[in-house]
Amino acid sequence: MSDPNPSRNPLTSVGGIIGAVGGWLFSQYCGASMWIPGAACVLLLVLFAKTRFKPRYFMGAIAVTGGHIAWFSIGAYLGAGFMAVGLDILFLTVGVAWLWLRPGLAAAIFLGAIQALSLLMNAIALSDASFESAGHRALTAHVVFRVIAIACLIAGYLNTKKKKAEQCATDNSGSSPIRV
Repeated sequence: MSDPNPSRNPLTSVGGIIGAVGGWLFSQYCGASMWIPGAACVLLLVLFAKTRFKPRYFMGAIAVTGGHIAWFSIGAYLGAGFMAVGLDILFLTVGVAWLWLRPGLAAAIFLGAIQALSLLMNAIALSDASFESAGHRALTAHVVFRVIAIACLIAGYLNTKKKKAEQCATDNSGSSPIRV
């Protein structure tokens, strides 16, 4: 019989509090630069959770990158122009489509490499931006979303590997044609 009141790890509560405080500080600093990709990410996660329209693996990475793509697209439409963000939209969309349709190490590495290269470029630009300027706030949001996307790619790959190993173990248990 399972314990009706399982003991909780105190680090879970501490981690939740730190995450909530960090998220609040992030939203206070970045403002609208965080709300568009954040809202798009949440909408994608709700869509994935409530419908059959969802990727088999890498849901977090796809949702976070999808939110980032939405932000780029809205920014391009509202004034930045596609010349400024067109390559970001193109490569991130290709990476998400590949990861969704053919989840695996190659697709994860491709999208991770795009995110890492863009993260490096954003970090360099961030170091030159004036603190609290609109550019600094937007670049901070870009850096945070890219770090989250890379973390989700790593977690998604490890989860995929674990699920495939479990599936192999259940497929092979008792199905051996050789009997001892």
